Parts: sequence; structure tokens; C-alpha cells
Amino acid sequence: MKKFLQVISIIGINLAVQSVLLIPTSAQIETEPNVAQPETPSSKADFTFNFYNTYDYNACLDVILLAYEERNAELENVYKNDCATNILDTFGSDLSKDVALELVKSANLYATEKLENPLYPTLGLRRRIAINLGYVYDTDKNNPDILKYINTES
Repeated sequence: MKKFLQVISIIGINLAVQSVLLIPTSAQIETEPNVAQPETPSSKADFTFNFYNTYDYNACLDVILLAYEERNAELENVYKNDCATNILDTFGSDLSKDVALELVKSANLYATEKLENPLYPTLGLRRRIAINLGYVYDTDKNNPDILKYINTES
């Protein structure tokens, strides 16, 4: 059953992106209750990115990708920092493409605009994100190695 996420930003701005709202660096996340299950207090969760260096940023993105790719064996053995653990605790290990994409975009926003020194993921992670989610970082807008993975018809 598809889950639609509604995110209410702490600063009071709501931005709709299809069925998923942009998840800012700190957001209130509310999911629609499953018809078969009653709503519980745990259906709301505060999520805040909390990485401060490239290594932890990459670990967080790697967990997002592994959860989206449903690579549970690798997910159990990968390094998990606080950000990665929070991703799994908040969203679980089975991310939809929409949720994974919004998490990647929000992590990029946090890494480039909220931190004193902007952070960028490694080329390998940027390539995996382009292949799996179709997202291209600003630094790769003219990178043919990344752009060849993006469907230019859409």
C-alpha cells in the first residue's frame, strides 16, 4: 500500500512535491495511518540531519541508497553513524524512490546551505544517486560521466 508522507516544516512553510513534501533539514513528518492499523503516537517523528563531515555525509547517503535498493545484507554490515541510524529508525529499511529522493535532496540542502563549510558526496555516490534516483548534484551539471545515466526524455 502506498504511503503518502506529509511534512510540516518547523518554520511553517509547506512545499508540496507530488505525494511527498520536501523534507528540510529539520522537519515534522506525519504519515497517513494505515487503514488496517490505528494511528499511534509513533507515526510522527522528528528528523534532523546531523552529519558534519564528508565521511558521515557519505555514510548517511549510502544507507539511504541501500535501503532504496533493498540490499538488506549490505545494509546490516555497512557503517552506520547517527544520521544513518536515524534514517533507518525513522523511515525503515524499505524506502520508496520518492522518499529516498527527497532525503537525498534534503541532505544536499543541509550539506551545502546549513553547514559552515559545504560538503559534497564522493563521485561514486553521486553516480549511484544519478543512476538510481535520477538526481544530479549542481557540481555534476556538466559532467558527462554522470549525465549519461540520466534519462534525458523526461
